[in-house]
Amino acid sequence: MKPKMMSRYAEEIGNNHDLLTQLLLRLPTKSLLKFKCVSKQWLSLISDPQFCLSHTRHQHRDGDRYLEPTALLLTVQCIASPEFDVVPLKHYSKVPFFDYISSSNFNLIQSCNGLFLLESVDGDDEDNDNDVYGYSICNPTTKKFKKLSFPRNPKDYEFYVSLAFDPLKSPHYKVIVVREVSENPYMFEMDIYVSETNCWKVSEFVFEAKGEGMAFEDAVFCNGRLHWNSYINESLYFDDEKESFQIMPMPTPPIEHHQVQIHRYFGEINGGLYLAVTYHAYTALDLDVHQMSSDYSHWFLKDRLNLGDAMKVFSELNLGCHPFVPGFSGVSFVGLEKKDEAKVVIWADGKIICYDFGDAAWKMVYDPGPGLKFGTHHDIYNHLHEQRFISYKYYENLSSI
Repeated sequence: MKPKMMSRYAEEIGNNHDLLTQLLLRLPTKSLLKFKCVSKQWLSLISDPQFCLSHTRHQHRDGDRYLEPTALLLTVQCIASPEFDVVPLKHYSKVPFFDYISSSNFNLIQSCNGLFLLESVDGDDEDNDNDVYGYSICNPTTKKFKKLSFPRNPKDYEFYVSLAFDPLKSPHYKVIVVREVSENPYMFEMDIYVSETNCWKVSEFVFEAKGEGMAFEDAVFCNGRLHWNSYINESLYFDDEKESFQIMPMPTPPIEHHQVQIHRYFGEINGGLYLAVTYHAYTALDLDVHQMSSDYSHWFLKDRLNLGDAMKVFSELNLGCHPFVPGFSGVSFVGLEKKDEAKVVIWADGKIICYDFGDAAWKMVYDPGPGLKFGTHHDIYNHLHEQRFISYKYYENLSSI
């Protein structure tokens, strides 16, 4: 084709907004970020929230209603630091660091379908006694972030901040603040920030949470509902669409464990809630994986995994070498191509392995290499196996802030 004819066709495509949009929707996210520099027209189109929403929908699996994470971000529990390790779940997973955030000292609080909730802290990291002074919403892919301004001082009472966002349904997100009512330690009120209107709904919801086992800091957004973990026999979730609270049961520990739980891992896969629990034992290698029923009536025990079986597959692992310390450092949940199945990702002895429920087999997810391990020795830990990791799913998309 002659250069003049190619130039004419390119000009026709460039002037046809609908055709240009359809072409750009089919490009990878990272390419679109570069193409913002082509022209003001392309910058305006690619930055439009409706285009970002359409691109996210176009990029995920056809017919699937849920996004797939491209990587996991691991942070060490009880260590206030913006640093994290990256576990790629796809070969192209390269996660940008948060070097564009104005605060150099912050913690990751929650990941929700491409957006992150960050907590800025002020103080000496070595003291582990940092004061929270701000929160931000950010998208690591686009390197955009927004500081949150609360309608009331969040330091007045005990409070918890969570994020609710589903880019397959809407380009807008909500920030939910649960605050303790001073007169009654079991009564709470809720403020909701709505990005669509850039406004807060203040104290429109007051509710009761029985007992002292509610873990409002451990929230999971799934199917338009914000769920909270709980260490008692029931918990709560907030239905964002109906704007109502509902009670949900929590799993009952088996009698042989005397109800002594060491660690709990709360998460979701493709619209389903999961809870993994390990119990106090001399050799703590068991992991009970529970799944919530679709009608929220009960949890069922999906499987009782034993890390001893993983050592039979991966002989280099040395688990259960310290008494009463779990042989693994953290758990996450991710989906499979088979939409009704899942895999439990576990960081064990510095390597990343998983149990694939579809194949009923232990597999290696990511090995950092000879002599390398996830996690480093800190003064507060005697050995690597004492470290607990918190995982955050990273979704590469153009979601607007």
